[in-house]
Formats: sequence, structure tokens, C-alpha cells
Amino acid sequence: MTILKNAIDSIAIGLEDYQSPDNRRIVSSARNIFAGILLLFKHKLCELSPPNSDEALIKTRVLPQLDPTGALSWIGKGKKTVDVSNIQERFDSLDILVDWKRLKRVNDYRNDVEHYYSNLNTASVQQLISDSFIIIRDFISDHLDDDPKSLLGEKYWKILVDVNEVYEKE
Repeated sequence: MTILKNAIDSIAIGLEDYQSPDNRRIVSSARNIFAGILLLFKHKLCELSPPNSDEALIKTRVLPQLDPTGALSWIGKGKKTVDVSNIQERFDSLDILVDWKRLKRVNDYRNDVEHYYSNLNTASVQQLISDSFIIIRDFISDHLDDDPKSLLGEKYWKILVDVNEVYEKE
């Protein structure tokens, strides 16, 4: 499974959780949608990683290595991948623009419901989905050079659009 497929699946599962009548699934929804966003970001870093670097840009450990000709290259080491702050540093360095304030709102909500509790109402959950929709739409269009509707699929694109429209009206 590719990172991109994993990202799309995580977002889809998060949206299915959001639509569930079981209120306990909101935690899963927030977790999966946020994970999907981070996986989209990591996919971009993989695309930009030099060939034969073991996807250096998504690894937390990146070490210099000399090839047989004496040329220096940077190789990713280990299985641990970058977190949000590492991604932001790398994106800033690579001039990849993301609405970090909006992402922070989504992450703060996810942290609250996952690690503590949330007393946020339906409108707050809609804001989380709406913020996620904007991040996902813009990132896929601007940085993956793809059509978000076709990448996510009609069903999941419609859910994102519908939630965003309801939130915007309210």
C-alpha cells in the first residue's frame, strides 16, 4: 500500500466515522482525518526525496553518506517518520505553503478528543471537517497537482463539500 492510498483511506474512514450515528466515532473521525492529512504531507515529501535516499525527507534521522565516487548524499535511517513540526520545518524550507493555523485548529481538536475529552458541539465538529476540507483540497490541488474530487472519489468529496457548505452557512 502506498502512502497516498493510506492517506485517502484514512480520510475516507474518518468521513464514514463522522457520518456514523454512534457519537463515540467522533474521536475516530478526528484521528483518521488528521492522520490522512499528515499522510498526504508525507507523500509529498516522499515524492521530493532523492532517488536511493530511503525516502530521506520523511525520516526523522537523515545521515550523510559517501558513494563510491566520493559524492555526498543524505540517506533516511530507521522507521521513525517526521511529526507535524518536522513537516512544517521541511515544508517551509521547500517553500510548500500550508495553512498551519488551520491545521493547528484541527490538531488541537484531535488532541482534545483523543487525549482528554471534548465538549465541542456539532458545529465545532463541522468546523474541524470544514478546516480539514480546505487543507485537503488546497494541498491536493496546489502541491500534488491532482484533482481532489477524483483523488478522493465522488462519495467522499461530496461529504467534505456538504459539511463545508453547512458550516459556512451557519
